[in-house]
Amino acid sequence: MKIKSWKGIVVAAVLTAGWLVSGQLRAETVLSEGYTLEDFNLLTAADLVGVCTLGEGHSDHTTAMGFCYGFFEGGRHYHNTISNSATYHKIVCGPPETTRTEAVEVFVAYIQANPQYASETPIDAIFRALVDKWPCED
Repeated sequence: MKIKSWKGIVVAAVLTAGWLVSGQLRAETVLSEGYTLEDFNLLTAADLVGVCTLGEGHSDHTTAMGFCYGFFEGGRHYHNTISNSATYHKIVCGPPETTRTEAVEVFVAYIQANPQYASETPIDAIFRALVDKWPCED
């Protein structure tokens, strides 16, 4: 299978998963305290930081954390898929025992320490932060 068509399949799968998740949120989430569904649009890294750091006392905390971890899990699967090809190589090489929670913490701390990247797309900023923490040896 050509890499170009494989990438198309992966992109379609990621978009479909995003559509299903957003539909799930729309159907099941009763938002409160000024938090709206637009907060889940994630146009920037700052948007993702906001979702991933929604306080435990907030009524939408569980939904936000599920969305946050799901976003990171999708990024991990995409990275693993494309890095298994002859065209791309792995760029993040964290310890095998690294958890999603640790990855989220690294990302949030990185964006807070480097606000110049807060306007980047969430996936670009995630990998910028994780590569900074756990780069692969060449």
